[in-house]
Amino acid sequence: MGVYSSATRQGAFEPFELQVSRGQVDGHTSLNIFGYSAAVGSTALGPLWEGLTISGGAYAYPSSAAQLVLVSDSASDTSALSVQIQGLDANYAPLVETIAMNGTTNVTTTNSFLRINLMTTTNGLNVGNITAKISSTTYAKIAAGIGQTQMSLYTVPKGYTFYLSYIQADASIGFTSSNYMKYAEYNKDNVSGEINLLNQTTFVQSLNIPYSCPIAHTEKTDIQFQIIANTGSPFLANIYAGGILIKNAD
Repeated sequence: MGVYSSATRQGAFEPFELQVSRGQVDGHTSLNIFGYSAAVGSTALGPLWEGLTISGGAYAYPSSAAQLVLVSDSASDTSALSVQIQGLDANYAPLVETIAMNGTTNVTTTNSFLRINLMTTTNGLNVGNITAKISSTTYAKIAAGIGQTQMSLYTVPKGYTFYLSYIQADASIGFTSSNYMKYAEYNKDNVSGEINLLNQTTFVQSLNIPYSCPIAHTEKTDIQFQIIANTGSPFLANIYAGGILIKNAD
């Protein structure tokens, strides 16, 4: 359509965000990124996802696009259960595939994925843990009984810009003079190769960052919302990041 306008169709009657969620604003999609982990340690900053260990560290992406191998650790996750993978292809273009599970037997995607942004079960909850691997490396995991990945990371598709408007983080850490959590946003621009660690701050129990002007993240940018504890045992933590994905001008 050329340039996508953020003017609403019924601005006098409905909030702009509601119209975006209802699909009434061309080229605009609401985007909610959620990560959770019970293994946040004090070794290194890292995004929250099912593969996080107490040693932390940045999430490592596939070096090239490849077919994914999905498998459950429960024989109960039969072909009656399907998993939808939302990711990007070798050119960072959006790619979606739905694949039927086969219990503890490997199933392989038809398409090759460079990034995984989300996996969800489409017709019920998974009994076991479902992993998505390339060779022996796990790049996404749906925990048993959850029904979707919980990863505080996202890669902006080719031809789009993500406008981040809100961040919230919560952690099971008590109020003391020595214990706290550290939050940071990691960005890698895969066009220029530039890497930045942004928005570093400390918090105890809860963090809220509402941006008065949304922060633009350009196409092909890897985003990781990361947390580390300064000391102590592994902590529970979650991160929620919300905003709007807008299609760039043609």
